[in-house]
Amino acid sequence: MPIHYVALGDSAGAGFGVPAGAGYVDRVFTQLQRRDPSARLRNLARNGATTATLRTDQLGAALAAQPTVCSLFIGGNDLWRGVTPSHYGRNLEAIADQLDRARCPVVVGTLPNLAHAPAAALAERFLGIARAQIEERIVAYNERVRRLAVDHSYALVDLFGSARLDEHAEYFAADGFHPSAAGHAAWYETIWPAFAALHPQ
Repeated sequence: MPIHYVALGDSAGAGFGVPAGAGYVDRVFTQLQRRDPSARLRNLARNGATTATLRTDQLGAALAAQPTVCSLFIGGNDLWRGVTPSHYGRNLEAIADQLDRARCPVVVGTLPNLAHAPAAALAERFLGIARAQIEERIVAYNERVRRLAVDHSYALVDLFGSARLDEHAEYFAADGFHPSAAGHAAWYETIWPAFAALHPQ
C-alpha cells in the first residue's frame, strides 16, 4: 500500500512564515517519497489551531483521507491561551480516541521549551508572566503527551528533552515564536527517525 501521510497540527505544521517545502512536514514527506515515490501528503495543520479546534476542524478530514501514517504536533496555542494541563490532556485523549479509528501509526511530539522563545521574554516583561511559569506549564503539558504516547502506542518525539531546539535563537522566526527555516530543519532532524523506523528501507 502506498504511503499516505496525514499531518495534524498548528502553524508550525502548516509551515507558516517559511518558504514552500521548508517546513518540517514537507521535509518529512520528501524523505518518505524517496522511500516510496507514490507517497502522498495531506497536510491538515492550520494556523492558530488548538487541541479543541483540531478536534472539530481536522480529525474528520484526517479519517476520511485513510492515512497510513499520521503526525500530531499540537499545543503551542493552547499554552498561550491559558488552557489548563488537565483540559489539554482531555482534548488529546479525545483526539486519540478518534484518530485510533484510522488504524495507522501515529507520531506525536512534546512541546519544545517555549519559555526560551524570544516571545516569552516579551510576555515576562510586559505581561508579568515569568518564564518559569511558562516552563512549568509546558512540563505539565508534556506529561500528558508522554502518557498519551504510552496509552495509545504512538511513536514519541521529544522536542523538549532530547533536542534542546529551543536554546538556539536562530531557530526562531522574527516574530520570536514560530520556527524559522533553520528551526524547521532542526525539528525535521529530530522527527525523521520516528518515521524512518516506521518505514525502513
